[in-house]
Parts: sequence; C-alpha cells; structure tokens
Amino acid sequence: MVSWLTYSQDTINSIHLQSDLNRLNNSNEKLNLLSEILTNGSVINDSVSANIIAKYRAVAIETKNWDSALLYTNKLANYYIFKALEHQKAFDFCKSMYPNLEACSNDKEIASFYINYAEAATYLQKYRKSLEILNESISMFEVSKDSSLHEFGYAYLKAGENSTKVNSISESAAYFKKAGELFSFQKDTLFYLWTQNGLSTLFSNNGLYDEAEKARKPIYNLGASINEKQVVAMAHVRAAIDASIKNNTEEELYHTELALKNISTSSDVSEIVNILILSSAVSTYARQNNIELSNKYLKKLNTKINSITNSAFLNSYYTLARAYNANANGKYELAETYVNTIISSIKNSHEASNLLQLEHLLALINENKGQSKKALNHYKKFVRIKDSVDKAASRKKFAYVQSLFESEKKDLEISKQQKNIALLSAENKLKNQWLLFGSIAIFALFLIAYLWRSKKFLKRKEALQKQFSQNLIKNIEQERKRISSELHDGIGQNLLLIKNRFQQTENPKDNNDITLVDDTINDVRNISHRLHPFRFEKLGLIASLKHTIETFQKSSKIFYSEAIETPKTSIPKDKEIYIYRMIQECLNNVEKHSQAKACKVSLFENDSNLIFEVKDNGIGFNVSQNTDLLDSLGMKTLKERAKLIDATLTINSNKNKGTTIKISVPK
Repeated sequence: MVSWLTYSQDTINSIHLQSDLNRLNNSNEKLNLLSEILTNGSVINDSVSANIIAKYRAVAIETKNWDSALLYTNKLANYYIFKALEHQKAFDFCKSMYPNLEACSNDKEIASFYINYAEAATYLQKYRKSLEILNESISMFEVSKDSSLHEFGYAYLKAGENSTKVNSISESAAYFKKAGELFSFQKDTLFYLWTQNGLSTLFSNNGLYDEAEKARKPIYNLGASINEKQVVAMAHVRAAIDASIKNNTEEELYHTELALKNISTSSDVSEIVNILILSSAVSTYARQNNIELSNKYLKKLNTKINSITNSAFLNSYYTLARAYNANANGKYELAETYVNTIISSIKNSHEASNLLQLEHLLALINENKGQSKKALNHYKKFVRIKDSVDKAASRKKFAYVQSLFESEKKDLEISKQQKNIALLSAENKLKNQWLLFGSIAIFALFLIAYLWRSKKFLKRKEALQKQFSQNLIKNIEQERKRISSELHDGIGQNLLLIKNRFQQTENPKDNNDITLVDDTINDVRNISHRLHPFRFEKLGLIASLKHTIETFQKSSKIFYSEAIETPKTSIPKDKEIYIYRMIQECLNNVEKHSQAKACKVSLFENDSNLIFEVKDNGIGFNVSQNTDLLDSLGMKTLKERAKLIDATLTINSNKNKGTTIKISVPK
C-alpha cells in the first residue's frame, strides 16, 4: 500500500491518485488508502480529483462504509463551495448524506458536515434551511460543551449571519454574542473579526450606523496587523453600503477604494470575497457616474464569469453590478433586462439589502427612461420594504421624498438665478438702447408670462408632492396598524393557545418550553406595541402616552416623569396617532443622544393650542450651529408629521443645559 506521505502536500495530484488506487484490487483497500490521504490534510483542487473522490464516495455508500462516505462528502462539499463555486452540487452531496449521519462515528467530521451543509444552503440563499441545519448542529455542540471546537463558534457565527438576512434581529444578536465568546476563548482572532463583521451588518441593517462603525473598528485595526485582508475588505464593503444609504459620497468612495486595496487570493473564501468586492465597486462607481472606473472593474469581474454563473448567490450581486453599469452608460433597456433575470432569485432569497437595491435600481432606470409612474411605484416599494425590515430606523422612510425635495429646490434656485440674470440684462438694454424699447418690452411681457406659468406649475407640483408625503405617512401608519393587529390577534393568540395546551396536557411539557412560549408571546406583544400600540384604539392618546412613558422608565437609567392630564378640548382622532408618534420619536432621541438623568413630558393648554412638551436635562446642543442634527432624517420626520396636522414644532437647546421640544397643536 502507498503511504499517505506521498500526498502530504496541500493539494491532491489526480494522476498519482488514480495510479495508486488502480494498483489495489480490493475496494476496502482503496477506500482505506483514500481515507488515509484525505484525513491527513490533502484537499481537492481540480475537477478530475473531485470526480475520482465522488466515484469512491458512491462505493463507500454502497458498502455502507459511512465514516469514509462522510469524509469524502466533506471534502467534495468544501471543493464545490469554495473552489468550483458550484453550490448546488455541494448542497446535493450533503443532502444525500444527511439521512445516514447517525451511522457515522467521527465527531469532528460530523461537525464539519453540518457547517458544509449550512454553507451550501446559505450560498444558495436558502437562509431558513441553513438556520435549521445550524440549530441542529448547535444542539449537538451544546451537549458536548467542547468550547475548543472551532465548528462550535462557527455554527453560531453563520446562524447570526443568516438570522440577519431573515430579519430575526434579537436572535441574530444572541448568536453573534455567543460566537464572539467562543472565538475569544479559542483565541481565534480571525473568526472573532468575522463575528464583528457580521455584527456590524446586523447594526447597519437596522439603521444603527454608529454602532456598526464601532463593531468594524477592531477589524480595521487587528485585521491589518494579522494580514487578513479578506475580512478587512468586507468590512469596508459594508461601510461603503452604509455611506451610500446616508448619501455620504466621499465616505462611500473612500471605503470602496480601501476594499479594492485589500483584494487577496490567500484564503479559502478569496474568490467569493473578491467577486463581492468587485461587484460593489462596479455598482458604487456607476452610481457616482464614474463610468471609466465602473467599466474597468466590470472588465475584471467578467474574467470570473465561469465562477459566478455556478452560484445564484454571486450571480445576484454580479448582475446587479452589470445593471448599475448599463444604467450609468445610458443603456437603460439593457439594465432593465439584467434586472429582470434576477428578480425572482432575489425575491425568493428574502435578503433585505438586495431587495432594496433591486427596487432602487428599477426606480432609477424607469426615471431615466422617462417612465415616472413606474419609477414612483418602485420608489414606493423601496420605502415599504425598508420600513418593514428596519423598524429601528423609521426616520429614514422619507429619504426618497426628501431627496426629491432637495434636488428640486436646487433646480428651482438655478432656474431663478438664470431668470434674474435675463431680467437684469433686459433692464441694462432699456437704459442704454431706448430705440429697442419696443422689442425689449415685448420680451419682458413674454418673460413675465413665462415666469407666471412656471410659478403656477411649481405650485401645483409642490401640492402634489405634499399630497404624496401625506398619503405615504398615512399608508405607512395603516400598514403598521395592520401588521400590529395580525401579530397581536393572530400570532399572539395562537402562542397563548399553545401555552394553554402545554399546561393542560397530562404530561406537561418541560417548563423551559412554557417559558420559551411566554418569552415569545412577550416579544410578539412588544413588537406589536412598537408598531402600533394596541391600547391606543381603546384608551386614546393620553393613556397611551402615559403607558409609553412608564415603559421607558422601566427599561432606562433616565428618570422619566409626566404631567399629562386629559385636556378640556378633545383632540381629533385622526391627529392623535401623529402626536403619539412625534412624542415617541422625541423620547427615542432622549434615550439615544441626550445623556440625560431626567426627562419630563407635559401637556399645557391655552386659548388656541394644546402644547405637548418634552424636556430633558442632558448635554443639549447649539441650535444655531448644529445644522446637521436639525437636518437629520429624524428631525425631518418630526417636521413632516407636524405639518400634516398643522402643528408647530419648536426646539430649544443649549450646550450642557438640556433640550426642550414643544409641539403646538391647534384646537
């Protein structure tokens, strides 16, 4: 028998392997030799070797040599996931092996199998299936309690990433926390940084951009010091996406350039990461109208087309990049064709970031094609998806509308400047060339008529935009109410019935199960209340505000108090929910930014107005200087809601002297 030392190099020589196997007559001897080779570190690096091992995997299954079959499955899965990028093949190998897993005895290979199976499902964008596999493996790891096992931490890491993609926020955070603890215990710096990268993505997806940047700082510092470029590159890609959402072009380009500088070929996942980096760069430069650089990196990306087409996951990012590039080059029909080829794939994956990018891109394409109605529909979908998956970032729901307002204001200012220049020129000609008075007078009359018509058109356009904003707010509120009702009356009630059935059976379930149901009921109720307070319809604004303040007090270090009594003048029902949302946003800002020790909510009444006041003793800010804060999306949302109910919003604040916000609602 040939010694495994012949194959101690990193990769298998397929010619030598086939020759050595052919020298043996007995199938068991061949399986033993192949198992010895693969057990001692050799990896598959070409399709010929993969086909040889797949052949003997079939023999191992036929002879029920399950440990060998599991070993061959893991090697093949690893090759097809990270080398060949044929994720469906890897998934199929694992799926066919799964029913025989109980017959296997090698715990290390079983652990590796779960990770490979989950990885393949993830790259196929079957995130819920991957979570199912990972949770099964975590249950197995928790029984053994072997914290030194790398796969233990990795299972939690992948579960955190996939939970982020299906918008299970609390579960994702818990998975990442556990993964970080395990990798810290193992002193595994690289995978600790990958955990930080996953955590930053979770924060970013929920609008917590400051927290996301804090999670990325260790990656920037430690990643470079241990020469792990892949994780550093992906951190910069995520930072570029955040900057894009915040409309910070300079920061987006900065992180894109750093991601490109960290392209590497030294790790197992390098090909996948490099494709994601190049796709991000193509899209970023296309959005910034830097067509030369977008075309340059698309050319590099096209050299990897064979790898990309084997993976639905990578193909989605690649095709989106091509669509952005085609749109930037004015090829709108081609861009739309690219998008149409991946719509079903992206929608089936339920990955929020890609769904948002898809709708945003379709809106841009249709806007460029002059199809404003279609563009508006896609922008509406974009806002609706964003609001449903990003409950913590409601301040961003007017991002699209606000950007339109700002751009139109700039266009209007330029137009007015041009018209004023024309008028000044006409006046100078009148003074210096009286003989041309008649023609200039006619020109002036024509210009006045043009200005009058332009002003009338602009007023009508502004009215339509205002109506659109109001309808958007109302529709969002109605959708929040509907989802809240379904959570509270549907899922909440069903969970309560399940709990009751647990308690009524002759052999009650484990108390942990009942506790889990209780916790789930509470989570559902909390989410339902945040979307739309269920007491609101019955108790009204005043009782709901008091309950909200009590809730903040229970979970905060800040002392919250209130001086709210039912006013003599009733508030119209259609205004109550908007007042509630504004007070809720103010309290959220106090909790996040004020660093206050106390906050008080009061209600005053005069002859013409009801005045709601939120006052804290926090660090405050200079109202005259801090224009960024006053122009933030959160403040713009408050102003937009105030306009909707004809209320007046007043902000008074001084550095280190606290902040007072007043909302005056006409009776």
